[in-house]
Amino acid sequence: MFRPSALYLFLSLALLLSSLFSLLQGSGIDFALLYHGQPLPALEQHLLLQLRLPRLLLALCTGMLLGSAGVAIQARFRNPLAEPGLLGIYSGAALAAALALSLGAGMLTVSLAGFAGSLLALLAIRLLLARSHPADGSRLILCGVAITTLLGSLLTLLITTLPDGSLRSITFWLMGSFANAEWTHAQLQLLALPLVWCGLFRQWRLLNALQLGEMTAFHLGFEVHRGAWLVVVLASLAAGVVVSSCGMIGFVGLLAPHLARLLLGSDARRLLLAAPLLGGWLTVSADWLARSLLAPAELPVGVITSLLGAPFFLWLLLRKQESSHA
Repeated sequence: MFRPSALYLFLSLALLLSSLFSLLQGSGIDFALLYHGQPLPALEQHLLLQLRLPRLLLALCTGMLLGSAGVAIQARFRNPLAEPGLLGIYSGAALAAALALSLGAGMLTVSLAGFAGSLLALLAIRLLLARSHPADGSRLILCGVAITTLLGSLLTLLITTLPDGSLRSITFWLMGSFANAEWTHAQLQLLALPLVWCGLFRQWRLLNALQLGEMTAFHLGFEVHRGAWLVVVLASLAAGVVVSSCGMIGFVGLLAPHLARLLLGSDARRLLLAAPLLGGWLTVSADWLARSLLAPAELPVGVITSLLGAPFFLWLLLRKQESSHA
């Protein structure tokens, strides 16, 4: 294990350096003018302030939101292989946003539609669980899988009925991309990030108790019903805001918390400090790779994170199977 304070400092510096590198690399901006006290030309100011900076903030907030949500979901379900998309929130937001895109809506409307879709998916799961035990995590997962399958089928049906032009833009967006980043998207996530993170951090003791089991948490004096649902709602809010802003960015909610756990152990308080930093570093780095690998063409960011996350997921799965047979 690493000394927590030193690790937080290292991760913060790594995130700062990767953010500066992503902002400056390939931007076509002559920053030497600023060094000599001269203003940037109007075109370069527009490129920096209206394109590059909101994109960087969107990537940064996306990773931090998914990292925070991943810690909550993995603790809630006592499963290090869980991630925010497990609850069907990704699929609800994606279906609603794709429907808005197919109708020619603007990006702000698409973002609002995606967020509404995530809330409707969460409401559907809540109704399905109305008569179940409040702390029954297995039923919650099963309902999430069922909702994901249903909404994914509806999304496929929608995509197959669209013309080629709309199909390309929706498919690229569903793979996850920061290419259409605007200040409205960045502002939405900047508003959601402190709300989600502070709400989850206040529940760190409950998250630690939930890792021991719902009944153990109940006997330790926690109000499991209300607290567990608050954790799920906050994680769903994070996932919904992300999908509505930039599409599906897969595996960050799995990678960041697990890497933090390998470095710091299972204490939720430490994980909620480290996982957002790791998540931000992952998404900023993935965005830089997406812009650089095939420049001037651009890859979807979700492809980069999936290429990194899928092998890591398989490694975790094999490692878990080996430990269970030992």
